[in-house]
Amino acid sequence: MNRFKKYFSCLISCMMLIALSFSCAAHKQIDHKQQVPPPQPESSLQNTDRHLPPVQLSQQREIIAHYAIQSIGIPYKWGGQSPETGFDCSGLASYTYKKAGIVIPRNSKAQLASGQFVEKNKLQVGDLVFFKGTQKKGGLHVGIYLGDGVLIHAPGKGGHVSFEKLDHPYFKKYYIGSRQYL
Repeated sequence: MNRFKKYFSCLISCMMLIALSFSCAAHKQIDHKQQVPPPQPESSLQNTDRHLPPVQLSQQREIIAHYAIQSIGIPYKWGGQSPETGFDCSGLASYTYKKAGIVIPRNSKAQLASGQFVEKNKLQVGDLVFFKGTQKKGGLHVGIYLGDGVLIHAPGKGGHVSFEKLDHPYFKKYYIGSRQYL
């Protein structure tokens, strides 16, 4: 657990430094169904832990991760889609993607239906991971993958946007697929 905390402390610090080094205003808003985002140059995040490999992220993936991490602690709000009002799971996903200049559907069913399939073992930072909901038939839950088996999500009523391990029993049991829009 200590290694996990150390890794994410380093990852958060690096992502914040990178996010400060470029302007979001330079990115055009793109509708993912109309065109594929242009390839972005790769940048290296320096890692202070000798046991972890260097992290390579595109600018858009960096932005998604940055805004997801910035949302940690924001209260869950059904239908919420901003830091001011709170987030539900799909609102968090659409908000962070919008900050990266990518428009994705607003609800989790449409997000699952429209993204490009990605195998679980090939997930990259910023990909969306989907789970069966336990509350009602047909409900879905979505999180934003951060790498190293970790996701950020808005967990539900009474909760706050938080980190979670993909191998948590709930996520292992109810995982149904992953999508990418980059």
